[in-house]
Order: sequence, then structure tokens, then C-alpha cells
Amino acid sequence: MGQYLKFWGTRGSCPVSGPQYRKFGGNTSCLELRYGDSLILIDAGTGIRPLGKQLAQEGIREIHILFSHMHWDHLLGFPFFQPIYEEDVQITIWAPHGEGRSPDELFKELFSQEFFPVSFDQLKAKLVFRTICEKEPIAIGSLQIDFHPARHPYKTFCFKISTPHQVIGYASDNELCSPFNPEDHASLIEFFRHSTLFIHEAQYNVKEHVEKEGWGHSCTLGVLLLVEHLQPGKWLVVHHDPEHTDTDLKALRKETKKVLRKKHIDCPVEWVVDGTVLELK
Repeated sequence: MGQYLKFWGTRGSCPVSGPQYRKFGGNTSCLELRYGDSLILIDAGTGIRPLGKQLAQEGIREIHILFSHMHWDHLLGFPFFQPIYEEDVQITIWAPHGEGRSPDELFKELFSQEFFPVSFDQLKAKLVFRTICEKEPIAIGSLQIDFHPARHPYKTFCFKISTPHQVIGYASDNELCSPFNPEDHASLIEFFRHSTLFIHEAQYNVKEHVEKEGWGHSCTLGVLLLVEHLQPGKWLVVHHDPEHTDTDLKALRKETKKVLRKKHIDCPVEWVVDGTVLELK
């Protein structure tokens, strides 16, 4: 199947559409990782709908989905994911167990009559639920996935995916303390230290973060200071605010690159566009 990452949805909070979002796209969080015979999807935002059509066409029969958490923007596309309506397909769902209902209970509610016309019992695929635990890494093929708590409402995890040749860090929803103090994030810094590719949201500018502190998302400056300590191979920004147009995101990118140069931080950064594909070693 090849070895690559593909970003099927990079928007946060809710999907958007319109000419002002044409470049960066409007689908919410969904990432596809293929490595040898292993297929892992990360989150099931609206970007998983077109991905599901492709997987069905390919005849894929074994899928793993990792959920960072269970908020709507990471779950909304799942009822429209074509493989769940096909027999002889096994989908293993890895998700945190919050203080309330378990992931399988939440999924059953997602398919309740109040929310969706198809019931959970009518799904044809075999759904297997597994719980993500902080200190229990999992192995899928030649990949190892480790977990670290994120600072976000409801139980949320950051992921570290280790291939035989690279380390991929993923934090779609993680609010860094403001002002940034490395001692407050020592565990997170150690967790992500050797990331070849560092995928971390930067949903707000500094002013927006002051107004929305506690909502569970970081500002560009905070993540930039984290990147200074990590020195990853590349920083990829996801979970774009639905209020941010293409023009806004280009401005954030330009300003962030300017600060990186000023602070002599040698790390390429890019605001990821829906459909971006990155080859893996």
C-alpha cells in the first residue's frame, strides 16, 4: 500500500465551505497513515467521508481508527464512512475512556434515532472497541503508538507514532499554558522530543487565545516556543479555526515564519491543506 500520511481534513471545531476556504479546505480532522500492510486512520471528522469511498473501492477489509478524543469535529464523519456499511470489514476503534460513558456507548448514541436514520445494529462491519491508556503503547504492524494526555476538555490524548525510520508526533487539540514555561510542559517535551514530523494545532493567534483561554487550543506563539525546545524535523499546523479564511491562515503562516527566523529556530513550518500527502521512509 505504500508508506505515506494523507490529511483528509484539517479544519477544527466545525466544517466550513465557501470560496474564502478554497485553498486550505473545510473538512474536519482526519488523517490516513499507511505503512506496509498497516492502515491507521486518526480521528473521524468529515474528512473521513471521501476517504471511506476510496477504501471501499480498494476493497480494504481491516482498518484501525485512533480517536484523540470524542468531540463532534473528530467524530462527525463516522456515520458517513462507507466501510461501516460493508460486510467482511473489521474496524478496530481505539479511543479514550472518559469519566462518563464508554466509547462504544457514545457510538451507539451517535446512531440513535434522534441523531441518525441508521441504527447502530444495522451497521454491517464488525466494530471492535479498544481503550487507549496513557502508559500502554500499542503495536500495529511495524508501528508503535504511544500516548500522552493533552490539555483539552474531556479526556484527550496526543499520539507518538514510531516507524522503523521516523517518529511522528500528533496533537490536534492541546492547549499550552500561557505564558509558555518549559517546566510546565517537561513531560510533553520529553514525549515529543525526537519527532521527525511534528503535527500540532495552532488554532488561535495571541489575541484570540487570551479571549478563549481554557477552550483547549493553543496560539501560534505558544506552539512556536514548544517547537524551539523540541527542534523537530518539521512542524505541521492543523485544526484550523473555522473563522480563519485562506487569507487569515496565510497571514498566520507568514508571521510565524518571520518569528522563527528572528529567533533562529531552524524548523520548517507549514499550515496543512486538505489533501496533503507526505511520503514516509
